[in-house]
Amino acid sequence: MSKIKKDRSAESFPKDPKQFEGHIDHYEGGVVTGWAWDPELPDKPITVEVFSSHELLGIAVADQFRPDLKQQGRGNGKHGFQAKVKSPQQAGKVELKISDAESGISIAAKTFEVEVQAPQNQGIVFEELAWGHLQGSIRISGSDGEHIGFNLIGENGDVLDQAGAVKVGPGHYRFNIPVPRELCDGGLHALTLSLLGNVNAEATYVDVFPSILTPWEHLSSSARELNYSSLSRTAGYRYESLRRQLENLEASKSTPQVTAQIANLMLAHQVVLEGYEGRKRFPKLSLPKVAKPDVSIVIPVHNKLELTYHCLASLILAWNKASFEVIVVDDCSTDRTTELPEIVENVNVIVNEHNLGFLRNCNKAAKQARGEYVVMLNNDTEVTSGWLDEMVDTFQRFDGVGMAGSKLIYPDGKLQEAGGIVWGNGQPWNLGNRGNPQAPEWNYARQADYLSGASLMVPRKIWEEVGGFSDEFAPAYYEDTDLAFKIRDYGYKTVYAPYSVVVHFEGMSNGRDESQGVKKNQVINAPKFRAKWIDSYMNNGQPSFDNVPFHKDRGVAYRVLLIDYAVPRPDHDAGSYAAVQEMRMLQANGFKVSFVAENMAHMGKYTDALQKMGVECFYAPFQTSVEQVLQSRGNEFDVVYITRFDVAERHLPAVKQHTNAKVLFNNADLHFLRELRAALAANKSDLSGPLATRDRELGLMRQVDGILSYNPTEHAVIASHNLKTDNLYITPWVLDGRGHRTPFKERSGLAFLGGYRHHPNIDAVEFFVEKVMPLLRKRLPGVAFHIYGSHMPESFKQYEADDVILEGFVESLDDVFESARLMVAPLLSGAGIKGKVLEGMSAGVPQVLSPVAAEATGLTHGVSAMIVEEPQAWVEAIAELYEDEKRWQQVSDNALTLARSNYSFDNGIKGMAKALEGVGVYPPNRKKSLISQH
Repeated sequence: MSKIKKDRSAESFPKDPKQFEGHIDHYEGGVVTGWAWDPELPDKPITVEVFSSHELLGIAVADQFRPDLKQQGRGNGKHGFQAKVKSPQQAGKVELKISDAESGISIAAKTFEVEVQAPQNQGIVFEELAWGHLQGSIRISGSDGEHIGFNLIGENGDVLDQAGAVKVGPGHYRFNIPVPRELCDGGLHALTLSLLGNVNAEATYVDVFPSILTPWEHLSSSARELNYSSLSRTAGYRYESLRRQLENLEASKSTPQVTAQIANLMLAHQVVLEGYEGRKRFPKLSLPKVAKPDVSIVIPVHNKLELTYHCLASLILAWNKASFEVIVVDDCSTDRTTELPEIVENVNVIVNEHNLGFLRNCNKAAKQARGEYVVMLNNDTEVTSGWLDEMVDTFQRFDGVGMAGSKLIYPDGKLQEAGGIVWGNGQPWNLGNRGNPQAPEWNYARQADYLSGASLMVPRKIWEEVGGFSDEFAPAYYEDTDLAFKIRDYGYKTVYAPYSVVVHFEGMSNGRDESQGVKKNQVINAPKFRAKWIDSYMNNGQPSFDNVPFHKDRGVAYRVLLIDYAVPRPDHDAGSYAAVQEMRMLQANGFKVSFVAENMAHMGKYTDALQKMGVECFYAPFQTSVEQVLQSRGNEFDVVYITRFDVAERHLPAVKQHTNAKVLFNNADLHFLRELRAALAANKSDLSGPLATRDRELGLMRQVDGILSYNPTEHAVIASHNLKTDNLYITPWVLDGRGHRTPFKERSGLAFLGGYRHHPNIDAVEFFVEKVMPLLRKRLPGVAFHIYGSHMPESFKQYEADDVILEGFVESLDDVFESARLMVAPLLSGAGIKGKVLEGMSAGVPQVLSPVAAEATGLTHGVSAMIVEEPQAWVEAIAELYEDEKRWQQVSDNALTLARSNYSFDNGIKGMAKALEGVGVYPPNRKKSLISQH
């Protein structure tokens, strides 16, 4: 075991006052920590080499912020380093020293001494990567401690975490450690485990660390969505198969047009695959020729054809529904950029007679744009499938949006920018820089202070309204930040679109040195921007990584966390539809909405849908439990909104412990009432189960600030037990009142819709098939009963017949509402409000219902529905509507009128506001929040 000597002081020991200063502070677990500084360039980081005698052990950049260095006046304080080093070859006392990698000059006059003993009989074995955890064992002779600690070190030498292994036998330890969240991005990474206190013991694990842990069988419905096909470990083989099949299709020369399209795609793919560096050959490519493009893409260029060519190839390769034209503005290039019209077909090239610079190039090109939207795109970018559609969707999804911007990533896959923030001192930050692009905090739509000009979209009318980029920032820099502030000054929103992903080869267009070239304008334009917009950013808080989580969301008055048992899947059940509408109503009342499911699963397109509508979602591997979310983020929330009794029962104690939020409990349905009705319907005499549930459910309600329920009948039941009514509120239900297209005569059959994990739906089907269908066959022979819904039990197969059809899960409810002549809901028990009934009302499809199904809907027997109980009454009611077109249309019209008057989104917003005000949270009168339209 090595004996470590530690000296943590930041005292300077310069070899030469005019040279470098620095110090080695610590060496343990394969990592050397310290600092290094150049007084002549006080804010510039130094690259440090770590030596033992003449043996190079490691290298690192001294760019980590240390408050002690800042306080001592050593530049901006960003001069600390952590260097991952290999173990010295010799045993015994070893002296470590550091030097400047560029000049070789020694940095610290004082060396750091460590004693290294000969390697012991030891081994580290990695066994399995499962559910975001790395499992394995450590064997080390002579060790008798109960635990062994170790560093987890990333590829660049950074210590990502410290963890430990637990003793399971003499000299034998086991570990089961969560993979650091920085690595869970779906990419290939190396993770080194280095034992603390033993510099000769480490091992490296190399693997793809997934960003989604949900098993594929639960994501299969997302297989056709962008990016999900790559999740499988066999995706690479499938990609190669597809590539070779396309090559064969091209070679087969089926038709000239198809062959040319495939050849163009294959070439574009090859260009992107090879990269731009060192490119000398520019085979001819063809952009799509579009008469009326949806989008005009403006690319300003000056030389560097290899970058522009690569960018244009990626535009050809990336799949998007939106059509586009490309306008390249050549700002007096002197390389082969002048040949671009011959190299790439259908590109509109504008050639300047005099150098205008980036800003004026963009303004000039935008005047020729024909699309509804204008995109500014750097030539040092590579776009991905869906990048254009996702930005277009932002304007269609949210009202009042004036600008949308992409997520920018580096070529190594790390995040470059997820929207920007301008702090209260006027300093702009690219949010998420060098972070994990798959982390939930960077993966939901939100308002941002600015969006990078490397890839941003503005409706052409708004671009013209605000005057494009402001000429005062010519030739470049701060023009995109100024444009965002200007657009908001005109009353529009600026929104980050996380599913629009663009690779940005940062600095390739204008370099990185702020002291020369076009880049120097970044320094020149900063004070101009600050003086112009001081009133807009002065209250944005102080620059701090700790302040980012709270300050990165704009237009937000309050924050709410929703907790439910699973991610809503609106095409599967009515409760999911209701959950999404409640999120929209909270947004409309000024809230940023966050969501966590008990199972912590990312559910593919369903989680994506929430994030695209502006909901921050928490899921594994980034968060591993509801309690962890509450511990780490609970202080942010003004309201915690919990749906379902059993969920609230499990998590209310943690909510109380980790937040000061008001708690709204959405009961969904009254569990004990549903259980009681089911017991009575089955003629059970033992009611102890429902009564025990009653005591727990009512007891929980006494612990929350507000109780939401869809059903006024349940309010009366709750009040009769808890003797309190001032914290009871109706949960608003929203319907779109869409009506239907298919007329009476083109419809046939009866339909029941339900999820069969909910037992009252099973009872309803059994009742209808066994009690009603025998009588109905006599009255209306040949009329079929179609049973729709997910998780259908095996027992239903006994009912299959020519007129009893098991349809199962249906992806679109229109398939039901546009084909069935009548909807039926023969529920014998249950509670709450029945989403399937409300959806039928919204579609204007006449319904025959049991009293339980009709409860709390507002439907009236004989007017907007038929409400019956006995089997013969069911038959007569069905026959009345099924055979009489005039009567059918009358009931349809009345139901649709009720849906549009009582269940509008505006009414829903008011109903939700009433509940919020009841717990002391008052929605603002002037709301600036994002409100998803779907």
